[in-house]
Amino acid sequence: MTKRVEYYYLPKKYWKKHSYCEFVISQIEELIMDERFIELKVQTFEFSKDIIDKINVSDEHLFDRMSELGFTNELTKVVRTQLILSLIMETCYFIQESLLCSLKMRMTVCFTLLRKPFLEILILVMRILNESDFIDKFNNLEGFDPIKTTPNEKRDLIIKTNYLLNDLFNNEDLYQYIFDKDFGDSLFNITNNAIHLYTDRNPVSATEKQNLNFIFGTQENIDDMWEYIYYNIPMLLTFLAFSIDLLVFKSTTVDEGVFLKRHKMREKLRKRYKVD
Repeated sequence: MTKRVEYYYLPKKYWKKHSYCEFVISQIEELIMDERFIELKVQTFEFSKDIIDKINVSDEHLFDRMSELGFTNELTKVVRTQLILSLIMETCYFIQESLLCSLKMRMTVCFTLLRKPFLEILILVMRILNESDFIDKFNNLEGFDPIKTTPNEKRDLIIKTNYLLNDLFNNEDLYQYIFDKDFGDSLFNITNNAIHLYTDRNPVSATEKQNLNFIFGTQENIDDMWEYIYYNIPMLLTFLAFSIDLLVFKSTTVDEGVFLKRHKMREKLRKRYKVD
């Protein structure tokens, strides 16, 4: 792990927790960059010459041609791995920039960038992990919204995913701090305020009179935001990293030992930096 040299405006008491977050997102980035996980980028299938000729005879998209020829399992594998790869890349883009914005005290942008990874990508990761027919719906169901889930469905996805992770996390904490619309400090509410200057649909996050969201912030407000980030995001990011690791493990032939080593490194740093 490369030690950060410049922490910009971030108070020193948060440096270790910030470094932990950067380590975790760098582990997620390894799934894109490390050749051990090449199966996320390249899938190999053996077809006879006559099948290859049938595939090449049409100008249709390869996915459509594979579907027409009945190669459902192969198509599912390709779509699944490409979807996972794209979700991991998007997660890295947004969280890496969010962490940098935190260092630079650009808090509105910092929170705005947290919305997509935790409120949208996480839902897809958990659905792919837990719903055996998800890729089939994604491929074939017209109008299928992969993000749309009820509060109870979100709770259920968290419980099922956490169970697969041997219940390492508190289910209620995960739901409350990410999705709970009735909890003022949920990422749903805070990131919604970061995106919009004025909010009035939800009483717990409504804009007060003579105010605009995130606009008239004082240093005290910024200190509160930093406290929120480094109290909550390390735990939420760890859950996201474990979930992505499990999804990649279940979708590739990478040896389980590779993931166990990643988890041990994560846990070792978490304890060293006293991250809750």
